[in-house]
Amino acid sequence: MKFQDFLNNIAAENIQGVSERKFSTGSLSIDQSTALIDEATFSYFENYAEKHNFTQKFQDLMSGVRLNNTENRAVTHFKYRDPESDLYSKSLNEMEVLAKLIKTNFNKIIIFGIGGSYLGPKLMHDVFSNNEIQINFVTGSDPAEFEKFKNLDLSEYGLVIASKSFSTLETLGSYEEITKNKYLNNTYAVTASRQAAIDYGINSNNILGFDLGTGGRFSIWTGINIGFFLSNGRTAFEKFLSGANSIDILSSKKPGLNPALSLAIQDIVFSNLLNLDTTLILNYDYKLRNFYAYAQQLEMESLGKSVDRDTNELLDFNTGSIIWGGYGPQAQHSFFQHLFQGNRETNSYFIASKNDDLNFKQFKGQTKSLRDGTIDESDPHKKVLPKRFTTILLKSLSPGSLGELIAIWENKTIFMSMFWNINPFDQWGVELGKLNTKKEIE
Repeated sequence: MKFQDFLNNIAAENIQGVSERKFSTGSLSIDQSTALIDEATFSYFENYAEKHNFTQKFQDLMSGVRLNNTENRAVTHFKYRDPESDLYSKSLNEMEVLAKLIKTNFNKIIIFGIGGSYLGPKLMHDVFSNNEIQINFVTGSDPAEFEKFKNLDLSEYGLVIASKSFSTLETLGSYEEITKNKYLNNTYAVTASRQAAIDYGINSNNILGFDLGTGGRFSIWTGINIGFFLSNGRTAFEKFLSGANSIDILSSKKPGLNPALSLAIQDIVFSNLLNLDTTLILNYDYKLRNFYAYAQQLEMESLGKSVDRDTNELLDFNTGSIIWGGYGPQAQHSFFQHLFQGNRETNSYFIASKNDDLNFKQFKGQTKSLRDGTIDESDPHKKVLPKRFTTILLKSLSPGSLGELIAIWENKTIFMSMFWNINPFDQWGVELGKLNTKKEIE
């Protein structure tokens, strides 16, 4: 059955109801009961997933079957977090060597990267930075961003170029603007294009590679995340990978035991049955304030597709969602009025770690207010109707819990692509923009 025919068999007005959808992983507690999707709807989508072999497809992805059909590549980011794979120990060992080489010579680092080479590493730095090593990030191409670095003595800095292709205009351009190519001896590269880095002038001993089948937005498990390795070491990185691997194991299980699939179903219901255009991600930990930006790239670059991966036909239903979000305590004084009393609904996620601080009390107070509303209020200007949302609680902010959170978002995104039968691993629209920018330079 085609997906559109499948959708036609269920009416939007019939999906709302009571569900006790809750999952507990090693570090996460996920509560979908307040999403107000009834259990029959979840079961309906789970049956579709079973009939179309979603679990087997996911297992095939992890095992290296070439399911990135438009680029004819295997998808390899799973291997970096699977201790049984050929890339797991190899990658960790190589990161350890490079990290030791950098830290022996420098305690101040500048990492140049953009997209997946920036958003993931910067997120990890927001959460796990320490005073032992100073790490700065440069992304984009406007010189105003990196003006402060131009007059520094960069001989005291380790410079890391993070670029899968080692041809990223913004990354190489900002590096050259700052360094004038005078500091190649203290420059390191993390790339899937080793020869390009060597041709650029990087010492071969200073290059950390990763596999071409690992997309930029899925590369946080590789040496692209060298900043986290530098500041926290191998043991912490292994815990990060272990958290992700535990989610992969759950994602390989049948529907009903699979939290990533359940979250994907929620997003599909909101997008394709309730016709909501946006997904809101709110984090109540300051250190996680930029998680929504990481999820934004992950989802919108993966799911911003409109062609069936097998038939090459244009799709006649919506795919993907517009992802937005922010830091909860700040957003409460920004756009929460719209969230509480506006007449445009959104698919909302509230994410927090458990603690005794005000930010967690705000998380509990705001979600209670959304859940209950003020249905007995007689003044229409003050009345707040209950709203749908899902909560994800982290036991603590740890490498393992971040590994679980990021992996469940990745796997949720992949399951959504299976419903829509699109390829979540290419980004040809992005490539067009790169091509035309190069023409402007020429």
